[in-house]
Amino acid sequence: LRMGSVCQKLCGGDGEKLKPVAAPLAAEQAPTMCKLEVWVLSAQSLKMADGFLGGFLSDPLAVVKVAQQRFSTEPVWNNLNPTFSASGQPFIFEPLPAEDTHRIQFEIWDVDQCCKKKHKKTDLLGQVTLQERPTFEQREKCSLRLADASGKLLKKGTLTVELKW
Repeated sequence: LRMGSVCQKLCGGDGEKLKPVAAPLAAEQAPTMCKLEVWVLSAQSLKMADGFLGGFLSDPLAVVKVAQQRFSTEPVWNNLNPTFSASGQPFIFEPLPAEDTHRIQFEIWDVDQCCKKKHKKTDLLGQVTLQERPTFEQREKCSLRLADASGKLLKKGTLTVELKW
């Protein structure tokens, strides 16, 4: 690690405790770890998944996956432009190796009304994946275009999130 590196700023290193490393880390040395905070704020212009009986709307919930960790929002019933983070609390992914690039997966699912208690995912409304390294200290707001299951961008549909390492 270089003195004054992004990792030191993000993970609380003060520069005096960390020394530059010329050779690979010894097996007994633990990697520097960070955490990622994710706020799923809203989605816009989602597709209608429920048809006539569902009022031509959707019942979206958002799922966020990083490494082996997974979180989901509560469904927002009958809405094509849902606001998810009413509580203002982020999903916290930790510990994550600070030196690695992390795959952050976002999925928006429609939930059937008959399954309110189980929140069963039924129809994929859109997804997007970010490849990120810990690079910023402040909350970064992102508006992300959604894609279908094959990765093709949808004609409409965005997801707004905030990330903080």
